[in-house]
This record gives sequence, C-alpha cells and structure tokens, in this order.
Amino acid sequence: MKVRIKILPQDLKVYDKVIDFVGVSWLDTTFLKHKFVIKDKEHLDKVLKKIKNNGIKELIVEREVLEDKKIEALLPEVKEEDFIDKKSLKSVSTLYKEAIVVTKSLLNDVRAGKLIDVSEIENITKEITAQAITRGNLLSSVTKLRDYDDYTFQHSLNVSIFAASLAAKLNKDKKFIENITLSALLHDVGKMFIPNEILNKPGKLTDEEFELMKKHVTYGYEYLLKVGMKESDIKICLEHHERADGSGYPNGLKDEEISIEGKIGAVVDIYDALTSQRIYKPKISPATALKMMMGWVDKHLNRKIFEFFVANTGIYPVGTIVLLNTNEIGIVGKVNYSKLTQPLVIIFKNSKGQDIPPLSVDLGKQTTMLRKIIGPIDPNKISVPKHIYSLIEENLDQ
Repeated sequence: MKVRIKILPQDLKVYDKVIDFVGVSWLDTTFLKHKFVIKDKEHLDKVLKKIKNNGIKELIVEREVLEDKKIEALLPEVKEEDFIDKKSLKSVSTLYKEAIVVTKSLLNDVRAGKLIDVSEIENITKEITAQAITRGNLLSSVTKLRDYDDYTFQHSLNVSIFAASLAAKLNKDKKFIENITLSALLHDVGKMFIPNEILNKPGKLTDEEFELMKKHVTYGYEYLLKVGMKESDIKICLEHHERADGSGYPNGLKDEEISIEGKIGAVVDIYDALTSQRIYKPKISPATALKMMMGWVDKHLNRKIFEFFVANTGIYPVGTIVLLNTNEIGIVGKVNYSKLTQPLVIIFKNSKGQDIPPLSVDLGKQTTMLRKIIGPIDPNKISVPKHIYSLIEENLDQ
C-alpha cells in the first residue's frame, strides 16, 4: 500500500514520490513541479541539492509500504533442518570465501581472452549444491555477511548460491541444481566483454551505452556454448533479464515462454543487485528489497518463484540492520522461521546511538523487556563494526 509521510531531506529515497514541501510553496522555489518521482541515484542527488538551495527543511512524500504480514503469509511451516548451528555456519562461510577466490580467477581468465575449462569449477559447484540441498537457508545467509572489492565476482557467486538454494526449495533433482549452480555462477560472464568504462560507469548510461550493456547476455551465452556447455544447461545466462510481461531482453519473452531457470535467475539477480553496493547506487536492506520486489510480481517476476524465494530468505534476512522500539540498533544474526518478525538480533548501538558491546537478543524468546523491530535501516547510513559480522559467522550459537 502507499502511505504519505513527512520526512527530512536526508531521508528521501529513490522511488519516493515527492508530494509537497512543508512550510514552503513550490511556487516560491526553483522546482518546476512539486509532484515527481525520484527515478534513480543521480536524480536523487540533483533533487537534494535543489532542496538545500531552496531552504526546504521538510517534505511530504508518498512511499510504497507493503505489510510484513503479506510477505509472512508466503512462508511455509518451519522445519527442523532450517535451524542453524555454529559448526555448519562456519563451514559454509569457509566455502563462500573459497568460492570467491575461484570465481575471481575464472572471470579474470575470461577477461584475459582465455577459453575456460568448466570442469575446473565443478568441485565448487558440487559443494554449493550439497549445501543448498541440506542447508539452503544457511547458505543464502552468508551472502550478505561480507563485502568484497569487485561487485561482479561477488554478485556472480551470490546469484549462484541463491539459485541453488531456490532450486532445492522447489524440490528439483540434484542434477538440475548442479546445472543451475554452475550456469548461474557464469550468468554474467558476458560482462567480461563489455568495456570497463561502461561496466564501471558511476553515472547513468547513455542509450547507446545501455544497448551495448544489454549485449552481455548474448555475449555470455555464445561464449559458454563455445567452451562446450550445452544450450539446455545455460538458460539462466540467456534469460535472467527477461520479464514476465515481455518487457525484458534479449528476446522479449513473456512469463509462459521463460524457462524455470530464467524465472529463478530474474528473481535472484534482482534481489542481489538491490541489496549490494554498486558504483552508481547505494544498497538497500534485504527486507526493503523483498517488499519492493513484491510490487513487481506478475509484471516482471513470476509469482510462484518469488514466493518460494521469500520462503528461502525470510522477512528480515541475516545481515539486515534494524531499528528496535527501544531506539537501539542491531543486526539480524539468525532468522526465526516460526516467528519471522522476531529474529535473533545482535544489538551494537544503544538508544543514544553509542557503540556498545554486542548484545544478542532472541526477540522470539523474550520474557521481560519486550523489544520489537520497527523496521530496517538503510545500510548506507550505519557503519557496522567488523567484529559484529565475525560474531555472526563464527560465534553464533543456538
């Protein structure tokens, strides 16, 4: 649903619709109109500069807000195997770090003009598959615990992990999961053939640059065929930018024409892109991303696939920074699949915004002080100490 709220300029976000200025008539400003949508990060920066120059202190915006209950209704009954233990978390975290090294080496070889030997990464993809089948929720959790220097490498691995976990949730067989894990790891291999000045451009791409960027899909697909991969095994590479309403590329396929691999690819690619720091836009919280994506169901995303994806991640995924009703700030350390709005939270700032020794609170097991989550916090506005992430990875007990 859409709500109208009064905010400070610094709280303005991409996709907000500006309705009015508080205490200032738009006729007395340099704005040509007072109702407009913030299109992207570049537009946001221009608007904020204009707001400052016009002395605007507060504004009214219309914002899409989807209730947690709508997402929570998509979640299945909790299963015993969904709960996380410290040993499993540490082993999966180690696998992730090893896979980053392999992915980086692989894509650098492609960038250098080499023909890769796909068999060299089969061991990693088989390990990811095994973890996806037995610990899919845990495997997905580690994707947001670390930020690496190069978005392309981490994004490729994250999409592979999310795709594997989602395929396992859909009860696909082991061979299917292995194939989608491998092809998802290589889904953006075509970007290695796009000039770096376009790939890493901080501003908005021109129409010509965007048309060239879109070619990464066919470049990658053709490259994977060249190195010996089967056409039937690399559908996610060709179709992850297709959209349910036919507005995607490269072939403008509609929902019924897109393969299951393509539908999975679209969901996980968008989710990881939204929740990752990019050169041209800040990341958003996992919870905010899920709510935003729910608004794209049936138009851009397949409903069934999205619903299963929510089942795999929860409302407040591990790594989500949250504000509590006590005005304390914490980070989600573990999802409580029986009480999705009450995860385990590691509090690291007190009500005054001061850093404190980490305090782990299971919101689903409180008996005295009843803390609850007010909502996610923009991860770009809060610096989380590195030892907090280490605590999630290495020292989290049941």
